Amino acid sequence: MAKATKKAATDAAATVTTAVKKATAKKEEVYVQFAGREFDAMKIVADAKAAFKAAQGRKAVKSCQVYIKPEENAAYYVINGDFTGKVEL
Repeated sequence: MAKATKKAATDAAATVTTAVKKATAKKEEVYVQFAGREFDAMKIVADAKAAFKAAQGRKAVKSCQVYIKPEENAAYYVINGDFTGKVEL
């Protein structure tokens, strides 16, 4: 009987911990404003990763650097230190 009570208490604690983690999830947003235009930086990063996945298939993204050049209407990226590309803004 003690084992069942202990398991129930452990399950309840795990449920509470999961609920707390879900409640504390943060949403980050980054925008670049230039010459009267606004760009969603997180979307640009997602687009760069999508372009990488399209070209490289299932290869994992270990690092991603994005250089936003609004005056060129483009963002340049380097993924995993060696894969480069460009996405239009």
